[in-house]
Amino acid sequence: MFGWFKKQKDSDLKEANDLDFEDQIEEALWDVKEQFDLETEEVQRTVLNKRQNLDYMRKTLKRNI
Repeated sequence: MFGWFKKQKDSDLKEANDLDFEDQIEEALWDVKEQFDLETEEVQRTVLNKRQNLDYMRKTLKRNI
């Protein structure tokens, strides 16, 4: 049931300007970063991990259907 739930490899972080927003969650993360003066690397890592996890879940669900 939870076969898709495993640690993914970390990928290289891109520059903040290279990342385009994919949804409102990512836009909100960057807004929070600016308001609370968070490190750019933390937000980049969170955004990239979210994208990777969603892609992996989509691929897994397509295989099982």
